[in-house]
Amino acid sequence: MGLHRTIVVFVLLLLGSCASTPTPRPAAEPAPRNIILMISDGIGFNGWLAADYYQGRAGSQSYQVTRPDGTEPLVYGLAHTALNLVNDEGELLGRGSDPAEATGAVEQRYDPTTRWTRFENAMTNDFAPVNKIYTSYTDSAAAGTALMSGRKTSNGRINMDWSGEHRFATIAEIAMDLERSAGSVASVMVSHATPAAVIAHNVSRNNYADIFNEMVGSELDVIMGAGHPDYGNSGDDAPEKNYQFVGGEATYAALREASGLNGFDYLDTKDAFSALAAGQSLPQRVVGIARAGTTLQAARDGLGAADTPSGMAYNDAVPDLATMSQGALNVLNQDEDGFFVMIEGGAVDWMGHANNMPRYIEEQVDFNLAIDAVIAWVEENSSWEETLLIITSDHECGGIWGEGTWINSEGGPVAADRNNEALAAARFDPAEDVFNEFLAVQDRGAGNLPGYQFSSPNHTNDLVPLWAIGAGSAKFAEFTRTDAKARELWGEVYNWNGDYVDNTVVFDVMQAALTR
Repeated sequence: MGLHRTIVVFVLLLLGSCASTPTPRPAAEPAPRNIILMISDGIGFNGWLAADYYQGRAGSQSYQVTRPDGTEPLVYGLAHTALNLVNDEGELLGRGSDPAEATGAVEQRYDPTTRWTRFENAMTNDFAPVNKIYTSYTDSAAAGTALMSGRKTSNGRINMDWSGEHRFATIAEIAMDLERSAGSVASVMVSHATPAAVIAHNVSRNNYADIFNEMVGSELDVIMGAGHPDYGNSGDDAPEKNYQFVGGEATYAALREASGLNGFDYLDTKDAFSALAAGQSLPQRVVGIARAGTTLQAARDGLGAADTPSGMAYNDAVPDLATMSQGALNVLNQDEDGFFVMIEGGAVDWMGHANNMPRYIEEQVDFNLAIDAVIAWVEENSSWEETLLIITSDHECGGIWGEGTWINSEGGPVAADRNNEALAAARFDPAEDVFNEFLAVQDRGAGNLPGYQFSSPNHTNDLVPLWAIGAGSAKFAEFTRTDAKARELWGEVYNWNGDYVDNTVVFDVMQAALTR
């Protein structure tokens, strides 16, 4: 009994001693005032590396190196999966099937233990015996929904569940509920899938007019992109006016009236975008539609020769993504509570679908320059203690690999002729081609195209990169898995250890940053 009392007293003395000298806790990471999400649509590690090699900046881009104040960028991989619709017999409903036939949905998965056992595993259902594209990988609508709302859905849905009955709250809506401003910027049509996912809720990404009308009817303060009804893609007049991307003819007319629509100022000239970027006469709310029908530059045609990757001059009638981004930041920064903004380089994906490496690089370089502009804006007008910048993609497109990854039976590693038949022949076909080994794209020096092969005209399931800088970025480390083979391929160039997260984690990190 006496021994028992002695032990208890000794323990209490120890507890008292510990209580008198508490272990210091690390200071809490500051909550960001501003959250900037930048998405290069449709680009994986190999595509990113291709553009970085062309620029001569692989591993040394502004977002890949320590910032002047000592802030270290964090780098991860990102997995991106959607839900596949199935009928009452559990059969996959392929793209183009009637969604009304769906009675359920099953999740696609990225598994590093099986990804590397066959080359075609990143797009396995594209081939026999399934032959149903987009059932082993996501589209931009489902991927955008995961990034913006943290929820999985089926391809084609925008912030709606697979059944089309339930709406998901987006990070922009959460930010606005917290009295912050929010915006969307894109180099493609303003109501395309990824910018739509910022705020819209729709059963189909193709309902452009409805999506745009929801955007301008929301509390967003910045809406910028292409999709101008009066202009083509090369600075020319549109042969036929197409109002669907700007909400229909009535909505577009209301935007252009002197009184505006829902308090928005409307602009479309390059000079007007440049004035916003310079911080001149900033409106409280702005809709900016660049004078291009679908994309700022990717779809241009018939222009003169120039020293560009594609050899064609740029359309000089439109701003670049960097200018649009700076203007958007200036407008949103007028809110003393802070802001959320999504900035998309949307046409990288388009050039991946087209297997057009020169223009693919043009689009990604434009995105890189926009990142440079955003980082410069943060370091001049804000700080990394009050800003979180996330840079990533929504999915991979084109199945890009290094030259020699497979031996092609017909087209060779690259289709020199850009007709559809030649492009198809150069892609990977497991029934005809011989897989050698997984090779990263090869560096051929700054200003030169890398060594590459396109394996597909569609998306794939391969990991994409993610960089996070600033307040709240450490949260990503709580959600990681590891892919050792991916690290072997791309880790050295990007100082990446193979850790990756699911695309829904981007929402989780942003939401945690907003609400803590």
